[in-house]
Amino acid sequence: MFFGKRSSPCGDCVDGYCTMNCGPAIQAPKLPEGFKVICSVCGDALDAKTQFSAGQLKKKHPRCRACAPNKFSNQKGTGRASNKESRRAQHLQTLQAAGLISNLREQVDYELLPAQLDEAGKVIERACSYRADFTYNDDRGILHVEDAKGMRTDVYRVKKKLMLWFHKIRIEEV
Repeated sequence: MFFGKRSSPCGDCVDGYCTMNCGPAIQAPKLPEGFKVICSVCGDALDAKTQFSAGQLKKKHPRCRACAPNKFSNQKGTGRASNKESRRAQHLQTLQAAGLISNLREQVDYELLPAQLDEAGKVIERACSYRADFTYNDDRGILHVEDAKGMRTDVYRVKKKLMLWFHKIRIEEV
């Protein structure tokens, strides 16, 4: 992922495994000492050996790690899926501290379809479930189920419809 280590064309590979299916990991190019890159978002001049991935350098408008969207967020050891989800969690925690919402929970599982078993009790098909990013009750006691969405995948669209059909819960996208 960083220069001098193995990286991929997309810049999202870790230890030779790509999360974006861009292909096998390749050796990143060696750059001259003191080589600087300008972030297209914030305009900072950054040292490419420490603050840019190989994939960002190949792009027309590179971004520094601070400005690159949809990266795994580990703020305060929470390990949330994205920075957007982390910001939303902080906002909801503030609302709960102010008393505007209650019963805030994160990563709540809802079973959509139970596991399918044969006559002997062996699992034929595993259960299908949806994991909500946040659930909470507002000041009127109404349950809210939220998902911090970056991209709406086909699997998510189907699970959203199943949540409405089986549990009568409408997922709110933030």
